[in-house]
Amino acid sequence: MSLLDYNGSMNDFLRKHQVGLMALAAAFVAVVLYWPSLKLPIIYDSLLHIRIARGLNLATVWLPTEKFGFYRPMTLLPLLFIRALFGRYPAWLLHGRNVGQHALNVALLVALSWRLWRKRSWALAAGLLLALFPFAYQAIAVYGHNVHPATAGLILLGLHTYLSGVRERKVGWWLLTGLFFTLGLLSHETAVLFGFLAALVHWNGRRQVPISTRKSRIARDILPWSVFLILGGLYAVIYQLLPISRAVPGAEADGGLWLKALYLMQAVAHPVTWFAHLWPDLGANAAVLGGMALVFALTAWSARRRSHRLPLLLGWAWCLGASFLLLVSLPSAYLLHGPRLLYLGGVGLALLWPVLLEPLAQVGAGRLVWTAVLGFVLFSGWGFVREQLERYVQLTGPVVLVEEVMADRPPAEGILLINLPAWLSPPSNTYPVGAEHVAALGYHLFVEELAAVNLGVKRPVRAIKLPELLDDPGYPYTVFGETDLSRPIPADWAPAGSQVFVVSYTDEGIGSQAVGQLSSMHEGRPVAQFGPYQLFGVEALACDGGVEVTTSWGWTDDQIPSGTLSLFVQLLDESGQLLVQADSPPLGVRFNLIAPVPAWQVVDRRKLEPTVGTPVQLLLGIYDYLDGERLPAQDGRQNPLPHNALLAPIENCSQADGP
Repeated sequence: MSLLDYNGSMNDFLRKHQVGLMALAAAFVAVVLYWPSLKLPIIYDSLLHIRIARGLNLATVWLPTEKFGFYRPMTLLPLLFIRALFGRYPAWLLHGRNVGQHALNVALLVALSWRLWRKRSWALAAGLLLALFPFAYQAIAVYGHNVHPATAGLILLGLHTYLSGVRERKVGWWLLTGLFFTLGLLSHETAVLFGFLAALVHWNGRRQVPISTRKSRIARDILPWSVFLILGGLYAVIYQLLPISRAVPGAEADGGLWLKALYLMQAVAHPVTWFAHLWPDLGANAAVLGGMALVFALTAWSARRRSHRLPLLLGWAWCLGASFLLLVSLPSAYLLHGPRLLYLGGVGLALLWPVLLEPLAQVGAGRLVWTAVLGFVLFSGWGFVREQLERYVQLTGPVVLVEEVMADRPPAEGILLINLPAWLSPPSNTYPVGAEHVAALGYHLFVEELAAVNLGVKRPVRAIKLPELLDDPGYPYTVFGETDLSRPIPADWAPAGSQVFVVSYTDEGIGSQAVGQLSSMHEGRPVAQFGPYQLFGVEALACDGGVEVTTSWGWTDDQIPSGTLSLFVQLLDESGQLLVQADSPPLGVRFNLIAPVPAWQVVDRRKLEPTVGTPVQLLLGIYDYLDGERLPAQDGRQNPLPHNALLAPIENCSQADGP
């Protein structure tokens, strides 16, 4: 085959499959953007859905339940199948379903735009805008919010079969449309908009539909979408009569209507309101209303061309219809902390913005200007979403660490979580209203569920809040506080002992450490005695530029652990020079808060990283931080220790591992 023939064949292939290739390209961008979410554990509303699904089967899942504030059986049904297949809920599978659903929606939107207007630039841009829509991140990162991309996907599928039904007048297409419409209603109540959206698509798709005669106008141009509009209205009425708990109130007395409207307008003008963080002194009202003024100006400019008017109507009506339902049915706090709710409206915005930007192609450098502006919108969306995904990674880091540490631990061993994060807020907002103050772990959940679902094993779990370990790193956050620290934790909450994890909040973000464990008993004789406290073991391993020190502590029966004692660990070089030291109570927590019962053992783990010198031995002891006095120390034979401290060698990891 000659080069000319090859080029001709390739051009024919690209022309024939251009829509599919554009859809695949946009879907690929969506997958790459959200790929990091596949590594997240199961969090937030996902746990709530799993809890509800646990008591359902394939028959009862279709019934309204007081345990759920909504009627959405299609949200819970996939969980039943996943549980039946795997016996648990693999996090990668749940999050992968969200990412896959989002990518499918992107591809469907590319195809819908092409079917309606036959413009390659609009179709590809619409897909990319939905793929990178900034307020979609919560709906994709948390499986429990799958209902939003799933409902949007069913609506898009239904609109495709609707167009085919109008064009080809075959019963099969109408049956499929009815199926997608019904599944949409059973997924989320916003699917009542389907008839309204079908009307908009119908009017925009007239070029692809045979022109109606007057005699058939009602049957061809009004009846199809009006049937779905009426059915959607009836469902909205019936929905109000269902025996569900109505978890989200619809009324509010705080006058938050304007705040909600401002939040929704911010999403409409998101390519403009993104700039608000560059002018922190500019108020939210000015930023959002200024953005909306520019959007209205672009709308008027684009609407000068008759061919743009129906596309503008579709995009505007789609996002306004979805926004209206949110405005009238949800309280401000729920809406402002739920950017996932903007997903369906974001589909309309993805159709709207290519048309708004089209006049830019007619000025200056033509398509170059249009491409540059669209490129900025896409890259700003990419950056914002990736930043939010990074926050999810930070917030869920303790859960991932627990999974790693507990993978090979006995099932009866418990987990003690200290200062587990519920949510954090960034030091500054990209957008002026809401959007980033979003929880990853919520107060409506139980840490027992968080551990059991992610570990696949039900263990004793406690979460406590220790204010003394918290500081202000410059950003607000909240932590779980299930235990009142005015009383010690009972020793029998985990009879087989527990691993202890401490979460810290620093300028660099959230960090978590496995600081040690609590054990219900200890074996052998102590190697040293520090007042009433006994040291049963010490190990120091030099690994990867640091020294990992593990010490095991107990205390005598006739002493109550004091809350003012601290352990010091010092690393020394060959000459006895101090290189680095770490002072804190074992586990970083006062004895009298978490292990007050005799015959228990505390295993403390800490890593020290000297910046200069080579550590060859360590020195440790216990002192009272109120007066700085060390407790008297003896070795295992009751001989006094010099300086009331124990000297121990440091081994290299390779030496400890052996041949």
